[in-house]
Parts: sequence; C-alpha cells; structure tokens
Amino acid sequence: MLRPRPAVLGIILLVSVVVRLLPYILRRLFDMNIDPDVTVYPWNFSPLPAICLFGAAFLPRKSWAYLVPLAAYLLSDLGIWALTGHVEFAFYPSQPIVYGCIALTISLGFILRKHRSAGSIAATGLVSATLFFLVTNFGVWLVGGGSFYPMTADGLATCYVAGIPFFRNSLISLAVFCPLLFSSAALLQQTEKRMPSLPLGETN
Repeated sequence: MLRPRPAVLGIILLVSVVVRLLPYILRRLFDMNIDPDVTVYPWNFSPLPAICLFGAAFLPRKSWAYLVPLAAYLLSDLGIWALTGHVEFAFYPSQPIVYGCIALTISLGFILRKHRSAGSIAATGLVSATLFFLVTNFGVWLVGGGSFYPMTADGLATCYVAGIPFFRNSLISLAVFCPLLFSSAALLQQTEKRMPSLPLGETN
C-alpha cells in the first residue's frame, strides 16, 4: 500500500502557502506593484492543484484529502489579509466559488485511487484545471455584477481572455508538481504486518 511521505507533503504544502504569499511579501517589504496588469509574476503557479489530486489519490481518509489543501488555501488567505491589512484582498465575493472548485478538483482526484497511470493523471489534471478556469472566471463575471466586466456576452468573453495567463500558469504548475508528487520519491511503501506462521506440528 502506498502512502505519501509526510516530509514531502509538508514541504509541498509549505511551498504552496509561500508561493501564494510571495507577491504580498514583496509588496510589504519592497513596495512592489502586484497589479497583474502591470507586473510580471507567475500568478496561479502553485503546487496546490497537484496537491489536491495527490491527496485524493493517496491520503487514507477522504476527509483528509479535502482538509489538507483547503486548510493550506485558507491559511494563505489569512496570510494575505495579515500582510495587506485588506480583508477584501483575502476574502472577496467570488471566493466561495474558488473553494468550491478546489473541492471539485479533489473530487475528480478520487479517480486516481484506482487509475494512476501517467495518462490518467495528465487527463485528470487537464480536466480539473479547465473546469477551474471556466467556473471561477464565470463566477468573477457573475458575482462582480458589472463592476469589472460588463454583464454581457462580450464582458464574459473579456473575463475569460483576461484569465488565460492564469490558466496557462495552472497547467504549467500541474506539469511540474504532479510528476514530483506522484513519483516514488514522494511515496512510501507500507506493508501489512503479519504474525509469522508456525511450522506444522508446533503450537503456542
């Protein structure tokens, strides 16, 4: 039976939190402009999507598979709030949709409990990233109520176009972190402990 190596999982979770907080840390320390329209930064490049799939595939309890990545995301959101002093940067109107999509990614990852070939991992990652892109951008357009994009078909299309760089970075992060997490280096082989059988004729 395969189980995640706790040290590897812990390191990747820590990296996912740090990556989400890094632009806000740079803003706090160096007054860096973190506006995606003017700042070159790999937004959405994060181990979190890969962790969602990996946890669903290998964590022994399904509740842990949901709890671990959602806790990491919540922790980083609280960190954003602490670093910026703006609660709306961390908890914005469409955020419940984001959390729902994280849960959806985890749910799709349960397919990998029985099918863990390179093809199935890649296909599950692609489907989950695509759904995340489609649903969250629709949520931004819908919940925004015209504040960011007009409530028209053109406004929705503009919202999707603006999200393409984020979608690209999500795909890149899956391509980087899924092979790492699903590798033998990240997994621990556990064997069942059995009592040695006694030779015939012997009794306790």
